[in-house]
Amino acid sequence: MKSGYIKYFVYFLLAALVVVFIQFYFPNPINWEKNFNTKNKNPYGLYVFNKELPKLLPKKTLTKTALSPYEYFLDNKQTASKTTYLFVENRYGLDEISAKQILEKVSNGADLVIASESFYYGNNIILDTLNIRTSNIKTNNLHFVAHSSKKDTLKIKDEYNSIFTVKEPEKFTVIAKLNNNLSFISSKFGKGTVYITNTPILLTNYYLLNKKANTSVFAENFASFLKKERIVWFDENYDSSEIQSNNSIFKVLFQYKSLRFAWYTLIIGLILYMIFYGKRRQRIVPVIEPVKNSTVEYIETVGSLYYQENNHTQLLDKQIKYALHFIRTEWGITTQNLDDDFKNKLQQKSLATKEDTNDFVYFIVYFDKNLKYTQKDLIHFNHLLQKITIDYGKHRK
Repeated sequence: MKSGYIKYFVYFLLAALVVVFIQFYFPNPINWEKNFNTKNKNPYGLYVFNKELPKLLPKKTLTKTALSPYEYFLDNKQTASKTTYLFVENRYGLDEISAKQILEKVSNGADLVIASESFYYGNNIILDTLNIRTSNIKTNNLHFVAHSSKKDTLKIKDEYNSIFTVKEPEKFTVIAKLNNNLSFISSKFGKGTVYITNTPILLTNYYLLNKKANTSVFAENFASFLKKERIVWFDENYDSSEIQSNNSIFKVLFQYKSLRFAWYTLIIGLILYMIFYGKRRQRIVPVIEPVKNSTVEYIETVGSLYYQENNHTQLLDKQIKYALHFIRTEWGITTQNLDDDFKNKLQQKSLATKEDTNDFVYFIVYFDKNLKYTQKDLIHFNHLLQKITIDYGKHRK
């Protein structure tokens, strides 16, 4: 018995060593997909920016929400002159109604900061309102124009293909350019200001952690335009229940890849152990005869007793009670008063003739347990049941 346990333990240990070897010597390929997810640690995720932004805004209140602006404004009323609304590659959260509400807030004194590669839906409405157009061009050098920086020119890893063009340049302030093409601009709109950049990629993990290229300067300059006391970040990936679930042990296990992999290995190992060990311990299962349904035999026995006693009055009393119970439960007709209303409802449900219905009700009303009924009366009542189509045996529960 002990040798069997040792053998399974050795198998499990070997499997764990193989998993560890694969984990260390065959790392997963880096995912370079642009996801702009605040929970993603891949190069083009926003995990670092999400963690560092509160530190860049120490004296300001930062609020995150996964709601669309339309939904958010239903329950939240802020002073426009003290609020900045932030969007970082929010592709789906800015619908047409939300865009119009945002512009109304900006005209009343709020600031709007948008960092996005794609300008669809509500983003496009904002561009049209400000008379801004987008064009495609291959370029990768970003140069700061109207903002002091430790490093004026930043090199983007991949060639960028989106720039801004404006019809009235005098209404805009240029903050940064991509090879002399507009990339980061601002414009007054009513009492507020709109800031738009098409290089959110410079806010991702890769560029914030690239000390050699010093591209983290862009994030610092970007944060400096969040000037209001209160910043509302519309992040479609934000989970408001994240704080409440942080204390869960399973949250920790599934949050880190190594712990998650170890947990899966343990579960699979236990399942394999139970399968193979269960086969060795298996015993013949005895055949147990199923319980017989003796309902029919019971009814036959009771029926024969009544028949032998020849007590037709008692049988009629039972049949009347079951018939009335059937009418109440199956047809939903109250049997408290067997009046004309009861007869009409019974006739409608049973589709019997008026004469048969009257005979059935008349028999029940004038039934007297103190009288002695004959077999002929019992047969007559059974014929009435058949005409009324009452078969409580088939509807038995």
